[in-house]
Amino acid sequence: MSTPPALRPTDADLLAAAARARIRAVRAGLAGCDHPAPRELTAVVVVEDIDPAAFVAGAASFALALEPGSRAAWYRAFTRTVFLAGRPGSVAGRHPHRRLAPGGGLAWYGPATRRELTALSRLLRTFQGPLPVDVPPGPLAVRVPGRPSGHRVEMTVATGGVRSDAYLVHVHHLVTEAVLRGLVGPGDAVRVEHRDVLAPQDFRAALDPGRAATVQTRISRDGTDPDRLRLYGVLISNRDRGGH
Repeated sequence: MSTPPALRPTDADLLAAAARARIRAVRAGLAGCDHPAPRELTAVVVVEDIDPAAFVAGAASFALALEPGSRAAWYRAFTRTVFLAGRPGSVAGRHPHRRLAPGGGLAWYGPATRRELTALSRLLRTFQGPLPVDVPPGPLAVRVPGRPSGHRVEMTVATGGVRSDAYLVHVHHLVTEAVLRGLVGPGDAVRVEHRDVLAPQDFRAALDPGRAATVQTRISRDGTDPDRLRLYGVLISNRDRGGH
């Protein structure tokens, strides 16, 4: 009696499995990080201009500079971040930032408790950008600050039907969680590709929960259909495979 062929997982199956793997990883916390820290930490990014390359580099640099306790607590809060519209240079006098992106159009604060960030949040309004997000044509080559490491990271982000503010949310989760997990480090070379849509079947191997050690994904509710999941970003690192 012949064995029936295995059914190919649907897009929904692939995304649901990868999303569950991320939730399990966050609940488990960062390996070897048992430092006590406040709960419910939030980061804030003040946005004047969206420069995708500077944003990726700045997000990575911000996450890399965090102390162990803040890293662990913010990770367990799913790297929650609020984006506010403003001019970093004008805000810095009253609210010194933790990290400033190349070009000065983006500044990072926290992660801290909501109470600690109240004054800054009241000063500025929530950032809302145009639809769709405007990104440069062709891949971007981003170098994470630090001495060149020889490690490469491939990052693919969906932009079709994605507002500028949603783009910041998706990319920030993707980059900062990858940094906190050790998939992105100082001096790494990050290649960023933008596509209209990321078809889950095109990333079938990367979405396999068994690949979680070297892959970071960004999966969220579809902006046009909240009953469906959509793949917004995939980051694949060679850092755990020994370099080139």
